[in-house]
Amino acid sequence: MISFELSPDQRKLQQRIRHLAEEKLHPLSLKLEAGKPGPIDKDYLKIISKEHLNAFIIPEEYGGKPLDRLTLSLVTEEISYGCAGLASIYAATVHAVSALLIGGSHEQKEAFLIPLLKPEGEVASCCITEEKGGSDTSSFDTTARLEGDHYVINGAKVPIINAGNAAFYTVWASSDTGRGRAGINAFVVPKEVAGITCSAYHDKPGLRCAPTAMVFFHDVVVPRSSLIGLPGSGYLLLMQTLDWGRAFFGAICVGLARAAIEEIIHFAKKRVILNRPILKNQGISFILAELATDIDAARLLVWRACRLMDLNMDYTRESSMAKLFASEVAAKVTREGMLIIGQKGYSGPTLMAKYQRDAQALRILEGTSHIQKMIISSQL
Repeated sequence: MISFELSPDQRKLQQRIRHLAEEKLHPLSLKLEAGKPGPIDKDYLKIISKEHLNAFIIPEEYGGKPLDRLTLSLVTEEISYGCAGLASIYAATVHAVSALLIGGSHEQKEAFLIPLLKPEGEVASCCITEEKGGSDTSSFDTTARLEGDHYVINGAKVPIINAGNAAFYTVWASSDTGRGRAGINAFVVPKEVAGITCSAYHDKPGLRCAPTAMVFFHDVVVPRSSLIGLPGSGYLLLMQTLDWGRAFFGAICVGLARAAIEEIIHFAKKRVILNRPILKNQGISFILAELATDIDAARLLVWRACRLMDLNMDYTRESSMAKLFASEVAAKVTREGMLIIGQKGYSGPTLMAKYQRDAQALRILEGTSHIQKMIISSQL
């Protein structure tokens, strides 16, 4: 049986995070948008801690209160409704944690998941992409050389969200470059290990409050126990981790699109030309009707992908469909929003201008729209 109704607990949680978004995240996000690139804002870390966001992704045996994937997408959408940057910070932690949940040992989970529940508010980071490789995840220039009872990691990863702020990094590297995908491994690396440095934070146009930089690993020594899963299993782990992440980035796009359309509707109701709100004009109302339909469709694609995850069914194609469609919808809504609001949206720092820049970034993160089309077509 198929149902689109949320449970009472889901609705209660949704309303709680929505209230947070409206009361705190909207004004804070615009303030941080105007600032210089830097580490994660302390207010965001306080929110992560106070709202127990990390507990939603950590199993009970390690102190968490885990949510199913569908409910987690609701939370992610509401966070993004308030600030897509904070949602991206959170998604990066979800990424790093998911690698441990899928392939990590009990000892690794105990060592790295429990500290994420500290009252200070902690984040983690996922180190996959490289400057030359981009979306090519079949090989890495970053190497992890086995020497006796430890690995030595050398290389650089970019762009990395939560760089310099993470409690730990999940790092993909080649341990045997001659074996291609079979030589790829994943490692969990604590931030305090010697040899980890970061570049200056990127002064990027979108998602400005999500700190992004290049992370360098220079002769970083980690024990064999830092290897996630079996030797040579890194590529399979990476594919599973990315499949999880695409659906949640789709939820980020839905939240952003919803915030943008509400901004448009609010403006269109108040903007009066010839004694008539512009919302009454078909040229505006029909556009909004189409955008509202697209947003609902994007949300249902996200829900379908997350439901398949919860059922332990194949969700690769559905996750990419959700990311592709939702990111394009977010870009479309913000583009039309800027045209409808006009110079008021373009003059000075405005939420709509921020939404448009964030939407363009989300078309790239977690695999560009072109990459999603490649994945989908390969599954047909």
